[in-house]
Amino acid sequence: MLYSRSANIAFAHYPKTAGHSLVAWFRETFPDAAFVDPPAVYTISHFAVRESLERLGLARPTRRSASGTWRQRLPRWLGGPAIPPAAGGLRIIGVLREPFEMLVSLYEYWRTYDYPEPPKPPLIRAARERPFSEFLALAVGEQPVRSYREFFDFGGPAWPTTRLLAFESLEPALARVCREFGVPAPVESLGRRNAGPRPGRDLGPYREQAGGLVADVRRQFAWYYDEGVRVMLRG
Repeated sequence: MLYSRSANIAFAHYPKTAGHSLVAWFRETFPDAAFVDPPAVYTISHFAVRESLERLGLARPTRRSASGTWRQRLPRWLGGPAIPPAAGGLRIIGVLREPFEMLVSLYEYWRTYDYPEPPKPPLIRAARERPFSEFLALAVGEQPVRSYREFFDFGGPAWPTTRLLAFESLEPALARVCREFGVPAPVESLGRRNAGPRPGRDLGPYREQAGGLVADVRRQFAWYYDEGVRVMLRG
């Protein structure tokens, strides 16, 4: 999560949902923005909402580490204990993308990314070494990707002020939420950075490879198909 303490606003980035474009806008708009979980190597962080709220001291920790709670370990550059003790006012922006399309994008990205060292996570290795059907079987089976419901903490303490934008109509949706939150909207097009399959691209070959696993994708992301498509903003 990318967090601006001065503006009390954050961007929670689920992988392959226009993160690079929105991070560039967010940092330009909110100069004090910093990642709650600073990435060691990459320019993007995929830290989920609940874990971010715990590190910010805005939600009760669900676990303890040997050195104490997340709040006790809060880094100085995020302001330490001075952050308010409740998440109710924190405004969060996120993006939802059709899950099968997102998984295709994730597969193609991991398959072609030039890693400085061979990656160790099983799901990334599967994308690089196996056909799409085997990668997908892991992604919705033994090595499941996190669902949108879990990642954005549906029903959690910051849910009332969380706004999820539709990936396919990102710019008008972002303009709408900027008006609601009273923050500057992008003055230029966000552009496409590392976005994977373009909207409208025929994913038929991937669906053929997936076969019955398409139903498993719908089951893994049931909240998106049942609820998310109704709550996300389209502009």
